[in-house]
Order: sequence, then C-alpha cells, then structure tokens
Amino acid sequence: MTTDRRLTAIVLLCAGMALAVTCDTISKYLSHDYPIHEVGTIRYMVTLPIALGLVWSKRQLLRASLGSSLLLLLRGLLIGLANMLFMLGAAKIPLADGVAIYFTMPFFVAGIVPFLIGERVPALRWGLIGIGFVGVIIMVRPGSSSFEIEMLYPLGCAFFYGLGQVLTRKLDRDMPSAITSLWQSIVFTGFYAVIALIVLVIDPAATGNRSIDFLIRGWSNPSIYDLTLMIIAGVLSSAQLPLVVFAYKHAPASLVAPFEYTAMLWAILWGLFVFGDIPDNATLIGGSIVIIAGVGIVRFDRVGMKAIS
Repeated sequence: MTTDRRLTAIVLLCAGMALAVTCDTISKYLSHDYPIHEVGTIRYMVTLPIALGLVWSKRQLLRASLGSSLLLLLRGLLIGLANMLFMLGAAKIPLADGVAIYFTMPFFVAGIVPFLIGERVPALRWGLIGIGFVGVIIMVRPGSSSFEIEMLYPLGCAFFYGLGQVLTRKLDRDMPSAITSLWQSIVFTGFYAVIALIVLVIDPAATGNRSIDFLIRGWSNPSIYDLTLMIIAGVLSSAQLPLVVFAYKHAPASLVAPFEYTAMLWAILWGLFVFGDIPDNATLIGGSIVIIAGVGIVRFDRVGMKAIS
C-alpha cells in the first residue's frame, strides 16, 4: 500500500467527518422552526435518487438476498434511531458536547460484540472502555447544576449506532457499499415519514422543551432558504458515506479511524461561529479522555490485544 493512497484515505475521511458535522449543524439550525421529521424526511428524500443512481450505474440493484435485506432493514432502523437521538440532543446542548459524548460509540461496539457475534473482548480493551466512560462522567457531570438530561440523547445515539455497526459485521463481506447506502436512504426516509404521520394524527401540544418540541412539532411549509438548507444536507449526506467507505477500503482501519475524531474540531468551529457556543473545561477534558481511549482501542485492536490479555 503506497504512502499516497494512505494519505488520500486520511484526507477523504477527514472530509467525510467535516460533511457529517456540517449536516448536523444544518439540522440543529433548523430545529428552532421545523420538526425533526420534516427535516429528516426532506433530507433523506434527496439522498434516495442519488443512492439509487449509484446502485443502478453499478448494476447492483438485486445484490441483496432476503436475509441480507432483513438485516439491512434492522441496521437502518437502529442507525435511524441513533440519528434522531443525536439531533434531539443537539437541539438543546452545544454541538461539541453532543459529538464528544457520541464518541463513546467504539466502547459500546466493544461491549456488544461478545454477545452478538461471539468476538472475545480482551481485558485491556475493557480497561480502555472504563477509562472512556470516566471521560463521559466528566462531561455529563451527573448530579451537578451543569447536568442536562438532553446529554443522555447522544449517549443513546452512540449505543444504537454502535449496535447498528456491529450488525454491519454480520453482512456479506461482498455486499457493495452502494447497496448499503441505498437501504439506509430508504429506511431513513421511511423512518422520519412515519414519525411525521404519527405526529400529524396525534397532534401533540408544545411542551416548552426544545428537544421534545423538535420531535413533536407539526409540519410547516419551509421558506426557500430553509428548504435549500435541507436539500444541501441531503446532498452532503450522499457524499459523506462514499468518502468514509473509500478511506476504510484503501488504508488500514488502525491508521484512518483515529481521524474520525477530527469531527470534534468541526463541531467546535461550527458551534462557535453559528451558535456562539464555547466548550467549557469539562467538555474539553472529558472529550480528550474519550478520544484518547477510543484511539487506544483502535490501535491495540490491530497489534494483538488477544496476546496481551
């Protein structure tokens, strides 16, 4: 593997993280005036024709078997739930806080795999998981005046996203990434459309809680500017996944995975310039601990943790 190919993989992964956080920023910005089911439905309706076109161009439309289709459906629902939980949290708490708490996802993956796919978790990895959750406690500060219940939403996001990623390991290794992207677009669109229908039928009253109201607010006709933002988020979402897939296909995971944490930089920048959020010391210290532990898990996984334990 050439140095140029590795460098390209790193650059593309960093670009993918920038696009992902930009989409989150757009959703958070729109959360003041529109419900999450409206933003999500329009956003992922935009990704559908793009994903379908990619699958069609590669002649891969019928590649998923019935068993794989059910697994793709379940995976999509879990990641869709994770996506919703993250945005509900981000509607209230600073974007950097949400991203930092979401970085616990590798710890959930490490803890889930023994039960779902039978992989053994070495003792050192459990130690790193414990260190990572110390970082979460520092950020969340349960029992203090700084604690907000909405901080638990990104933690739930990390759990369900990690569960979805573990299910990804059960997919056929030859499953084209274009098929996975198409299924994700279909499930996400349907997921948010169903929520929109439920809200329409129930028509719940506003609660005054920014996160809850982001979920239960009624559908409203967006302005041209806001509709454009939703469409842009859909286009960026379609571009983000291929960048990440390319990065992991053309460089070792142990090399590129730590660069996912560049998302924190974008979360801080977007949070500062768009929302005026400045991360406090607890977020910076706790987030750093989570990142260090997460990088440690990736690194040690590739150098023989089984032998260490």
